[in-house]
This record gives sequence, structure tokens and C-alpha cells, in this order.
Amino acid sequence: MGGNPLYYNPYPYYVYNHYPNWGMSILPTPHHVPRQLAMPTPTTSPYPPINTIKLKTSARGMQTIMQQAQLLTEKIEGSDQFAHDLKNAAQLSNQDEVQKLISSAGITTKFEAKYTPDNIRIVLKEGGCCSLALVLYW
Repeated sequence: MGGNPLYYNPYPYYVYNHYPNWGMSILPTPHHVPRQLAMPTPTTSPYPPINTIKLKTSARGMQTIMQQAQLLTEKIEGSDQFAHDLKNAAQLSNQDEVQKLISSAGITTKFEAKYTPDNIRIVLKEGGCCSLALVLYW
């Protein structure tokens, strides 16, 4: 094919280096990769051994919280008067009445209630293990 620049390339994705050799002399020479940059071996792990006790405790606590959330949502859905009183107390920024109404639904776990013109956010908490946020729009 002589000096013809248009020739068949059987490896179309390989990029040929057409730079002169003198340009390569300014590149750094390969050196040893420091140990801390090397990939860890499969036998060493930066994480502690797996312990599921806290996760299982959280799951058990979450079941209690979900039952409490069910009590509250059933009360709101099943009673027009309760839903009206809850929204009215929130609109009047009567935090004590909002707390009292939520507790009257049978909620025994600790909770925080915050409300805006768009929704009420109730966070149910079970000790230090877990929490559940209910966001109900009105």
C-alpha cells in the first residue's frame, strides 16, 4: 500500500500514537504504586463485622409505631368530627389542642406534630431505635 494515508484499519477503535519519540521522553516514568492506593484484598475489610441486633430491634420497634400510625389514620378517616377538629386546631395554631387530639386517637408513643397550610407532619418515635413520619395533606 505504499505511502497511501488511506488504508484499511482492522482495529478501528485503537488509537495510534503518531507523536515523535522525543515527545514521550517528558512523560514521567512508571513507579511503584503505594500500598495504600492498591485495591484491598478480599480477606481484609474496612468495615466492622456484621451485627444485626440493632437492625432487628429497630424492625420490632417499627412494628409498634406502624400500629400507632394505623390507629391515628383510622381515626382521621373514620371520624369527620375528629378530622375537622384536628385541622381547625392546626389552622388556629393551637399546638396543645393538636397534641391532645392526636393522643386521644390512642397514640401512646412519643410524637411531634408540625403543620403548614398544606399538610400536617406527625413523627412517631419509639425510643432511640426508630421513627416514622406521617405527612397528611389537607
